Amino acid sequence: MDSFPMHITALYTALLGIMLVPISIRITVLRARTKIMFFDGGDPDLGRAIRVQGNFIEYVPLAVILLGMVEWSGAPGWAVHALGAALLVSRLVHAWGIYSHQDTGRALGATVNWIMIAVAGLGLLYLVAMA
Repeated sequence: MDSFPMHITALYTALLGIMLVPISIRITVLRARTKIMFFDGGDPDLGRAIRVQGNFIEYVPLAVILLGMVEWSGAPGWAVHALGAALLVSRLVHAWGIYSHQDTGRALGATVNWIMIAVAGLGLLYLVAMA
């Protein structure tokens, strides 16, 4: 695997990509069940599912780009894994929190996601400054 560039980022990107599939399927199933094809039609379950997907799509791309840049810049593997694991766990906890009406899970997931982005951004700035 040594010849594969940014293999740690690839691992977390793959896991997050796989995670997006059931999140998206849930919306399709709810749309079919409720016959609501656009927006959420006032259906709270569909609204929650749309926000899980929307929030995922809003935050994960930048977080993955930062993760890849941190790995590419030569950060220690353990640091890249820590950031990737924080991102993955934060997205799982956030989705669980919204689906299960657990505001604590939603808030914890969002907070860990923000911390991951901030730490990756600051770490990348440091790595660039030291290069």
